[in-house]
Amino acid sequence: MGFSFDWDDIFQYSTVKIVRIRDRRLGILHLSFLVGIVAYIVVYSAIIKKGYLFTEVPIGSVRTSLKGPNTFASNLTYCSNQQHNGSTYPFTPLECNYWDEQLALFPVGQDSTFTCTTRVRLSKQEANCNFTDPTCKFVDEPGSAKNIYIADIESFTILIDHTMYASSSGSQFNAVDLHGYILNQDGDEVQIDANGTSIGVSGKPDIMTIGQLLSFGGVSLDQASPVDSNVSIRYDGVVLFVFITYSNTYTYSTSDFKYVYSVQQIANTIYDVPETIILESIHSRLLYKRHGIRVIFIQTGTIGSFHFQTLLLTLVSGLGLLAVATTVVDQLAIRLLPQRKSYSSLKFQVTESMSNPMKKRITTDEGEDVLYTRIEGL
Repeated sequence: MGFSFDWDDIFQYSTVKIVRIRDRRLGILHLSFLVGIVAYIVVYSAIIKKGYLFTEVPIGSVRTSLKGPNTFASNLTYCSNQQHNGSTYPFTPLECNYWDEQLALFPVGQDSTFTCTTRVRLSKQEANCNFTDPTCKFVDEPGSAKNIYIADIESFTILIDHTMYASSSGSQFNAVDLHGYILNQDGDEVQIDANGTSIGVSGKPDIMTIGQLLSFGGVSLDQASPVDSNVSIRYDGVVLFVFITYSNTYTYSTSDFKYVYSVQQIANTIYDVPETIILESIHSRLLYKRHGIRVIFIQTGTIGSFHFQTLLLTLVSGLGLLAVATTVVDQLAIRLLPQRKSYSSLKFQVTESMSNPMKKRITTDEGEDVLYTRIEGL
């Protein structure tokens, strides 16, 4: 039994064919798809979403400094050594000491972080043994340990000096050169410029009180600690994230830069750090176990610059929708409409072998096949 091959079938070539179907239903549907897709690509992707911008996250540095108030508050309810004018404190009050910024700030010299003390456990410790002995340990001198609060820490002011840099666009600014905002508890962007404090005012450094910083994060030092409801945050300490978000994409002018502070308390976290002061010998020391407000600055944001390749990619990625629209209309024409048989036979054509006269078979809507010969002249 022999096998015969038709080389024209084996090496057949499929090509694109354009058929103009005079059907208003298909035409209006396809035109609607095209208008919607062009509007999506040009208006939404390219213009509204700024698909012509190459964006990057800036880097930067943050420097902070602390300053005590000119006049301290008194009669504080959390101070056991002060008059309270009949007010009560919901937690156990402690003795209060008035410290300046040099004492209240610890640790010092850290990048992108800031810490100020709210409570200290002070103790004098002695090691009446030789450190060659593995059991040698420091112990508190009897009666030397005491807890104190740092009075009126909320009135201290913090200066925040930050700089941002975006490598691709070459943008570099200091906070003094920009206008900025801080988010309040309602999520609104606000500026501050009163009573010696300022936030986001171009030409002025950012200065706010510790109390303002806490309030923007929804934190009070006299609310319950997140890990022990029997003591306050003033007693245990707190850790805050301060996000500095830079942007030049909030308008259609990439020369307009701004930054926004947002303060977020880290849940279920307190802060303490030990400070050791050696006295007359290494066997004698003062131990300050500090609890306080730990602020961690995180610089982020979106800096954009015009980039032709990014615009081209935005346009090309949307053009794929045009092929989808054409496919949907084609399938509607050849599978769903009453004229689907005629439309299908017009869309798909299989020629006779090149060795035979060219013919074309078309199916009518009634299902009848009509054979055309010499189709080169059709």
